[in-house]
Amino acid sequence: MSKLAKGSNRVRGADFFGPWEGNPVTSWESALSEIESVFKRTGRQRAVGWRGQVDARWSLHSGLYRRLLDARSALQPAPEEDDLLRAEEKIAHFVRGNWRFDQMPYLELLANLQHFRGPTRMLDVSLSPLVALWFAVEEQHGELDSADGRIFAFDVTNRRVQLDEKWNTFDIPWRESGRNTRWCRDLPLLWRPPSYNERIPAQQSGFLLAGVPKVYGGQNARYRKAPGTSGEFWRIDEVRRATSLSTKMVDRSGKALQQDAEPTLTIRIAAEAKAGIRRRLERDYGYNPATMYPDLFGMAAEVRRAVDSAALLK
Repeated sequence: MSKLAKGSNRVRGADFFGPWEGNPVTSWESALSEIESVFKRTGRQRAVGWRGQVDARWSLHSGLYRRLLDARSALQPAPEEDDLLRAEEKIAHFVRGNWRFDQMPYLELLANLQHFRGPTRMLDVSLSPLVALWFAVEEQHGELDSADGRIFAFDVTNRRVQLDEKWNTFDIPWRESGRNTRWCRDLPLLWRPPSYNERIPAQQSGFLLAGVPKVYGGQNARYRKAPGTSGEFWRIDEVRRATSLSTKMVDRSGKALQQDAEPTLTIRIAAEAKAGIRRRLERDYGYNPATMYPDLFGMAAEVRRAVDSAALLK
């Protein structure tokens, strides 16, 4: 998740999501209050996937899409679905041709790649807002600790992926879907994987799956630049520079939305509130790096980060 470069045709995550974030979280109490405001808007019967990012300026890009975008100049168009699919095909061929994973279903392969920080099209989410909050305030031992964080909330009601004949396959399940505009226009699907590793249950994990955003000509009204019934809309290339999956942004104020609204909401976490929120999450819920990253890979990564930042060896 990287910040977008400056440029006339570059869109920062803060530009795209900022108008929808409302008042920032400034304390533990306001964090709980703003999370509650999301439930009031969506309704408590809705299923919500939560995602935390330590820098509110970041875009909402999967690891693979971000790499494709970063490889292009500011003057080139953002990658489209065909570009992402070609990259996935090359990765699958590379993995199956060089490692002994030719019998592993494709989604399981992606879950393991994601676990070990390999690039995929999937976006990590949690079914717990407090887990997402922890990731938004996670200590970085560097300059990102002074950056505002962000939480996303995605309505994923009735959008669950089941490991049936279509999805539990060795081939890329959406290989033909790139030609189907719905894959790129509809809101993301949620896959709650089996416990392939220790982090999945620890983080109440899920993954968002969707095509690269696409709209029919003249029908980009979903991508308003700010709340309200009138105003400007983002062009589709600008949308892709801010998010690699479709969103339907709404603000957190107002009454409960209609059941078919399927909104995406966001909360900004003020940098000065991060440390206090971390303390409460650890004290009250036991959330810390050891519980969020309970495996050996997580332990090694945390030790390396603590040593490199001199936080451990002072």
